[in-house]
Amino acid sequence: MHNLYVPPYKITLFLISFGITYFSAQVLNDKSFPMPDFKLPESKIEISEEIDNSIQKPEVPWTEVKIQTNGIDRKYGNLVGFHTTIPPEFFVKEEWWKERIEELLLAGKNANIYDRKTIVIFPEHIGSGLVLLDEKENFMSQNSLAKALSKKGDSFDLKKLFYQKSERMLDVYIRTFSELAKQYKVPILGGSIILPNPKMVRGSIVLDPNGPLYNVSIPFSADGKVMDPLLKKTSLSDLEKEILEPGDTNQDRVWVVPGWKVAIFIGQEVFVENLYDRLKGRPLDGIVSPAIAYEDMVFGDKNLNDPNIWQNDGIPKFIKTTKAQDLVQVFSNGSMFERRYDGKTFNLRDFIHFDRASSTDAPVILNLYF
Repeated sequence: MHNLYVPPYKITLFLISFGITYFSAQVLNDKSFPMPDFKLPESKIEISEEIDNSIQKPEVPWTEVKIQTNGIDRKYGNLVGFHTTIPPEFFVKEEWWKERIEELLLAGKNANIYDRKTIVIFPEHIGSGLVLLDEKENFMSQNSLAKALSKKGDSFDLKKLFYQKSERMLDVYIRTFSELAKQYKVPILGGSIILPNPKMVRGSIVLDPNGPLYNVSIPFSADGKVMDPLLKKTSLSDLEKEILEPGDTNQDRVWVVPGWKVAIFIGQEVFVENLYDRLKGRPLDGIVSPAIAYEDMVFGDKNLNDPNIWQNDGIPKFIKTTKAQDLVQVFSNGSMFERRYDGKTFNLRDFIHFDRASSTDAPVILNLYF
């Protein structure tokens, strides 16, 4: 039999504990019994719902890409200028921007204008717009660049934004043009892009994060590789001078693709006569120029918002000092905050056969056969 003996002190402790518990319960149930007024401090923490202020994908305001052809296909190759119209919102997402680039390449393919001697040219600063990558509504909705930049801080400026975004910009730019050149099997001159002192190192572009900013044009081969020359613009616009450094006038500007050699001039470089002098006597088939023109843009006494200035005082005026016979200068249309840019892509075949974009409200392809 089990021993049921319990020491007296344990019985006493149990009775005391039971009595305290019972008394406490009676007190709490008694509304008349005075209780101390304990007040919890008010919380100072405010819980706010995070607002998603990402912009929505914009609609494309056109339904087709027009194609104009200068000459006939003699199987000697062709220069294809892509006149672009890209609203600024498309630069915010890599895939949106790529869609606008590929839209033109696909239209050219569907029209069967590519062969093994095709060269494709995009406009100046088509890559510089990638400085808007990943921006939100509170930045993109401002009516001036200054107001947009103020959203990032009182001392934040455009130069800082380019340095901040440069690696990301280059990554998107190289990936897009490399993939599309390979996919459509055409060499591409990717317009231009602003980067900090880019250099070609073993077939890749390397940036100096502390170097000066340049407006640089980068060619791609039909198999998607970056090619020479990596050309840094030498003659800057007034707006560019605020943040960029000019490139060396002695740098090589001849792009060699299978079967052809073309010289590259960026923007208003086309008005500088001594740049053509450096090409005298060199084998050359054509001259290509990615360009941009905006309101109140001048070069010396020239109003560059007038398309006739580019055609009368630019490449057509100086091409005969070289061995080239054909040319194309490619522009874009649109706006970026308060700045409106406008230009008309044109080409010239055998010095006399001229063609210019008939409309700039939508993308246009100008195809020139050699």
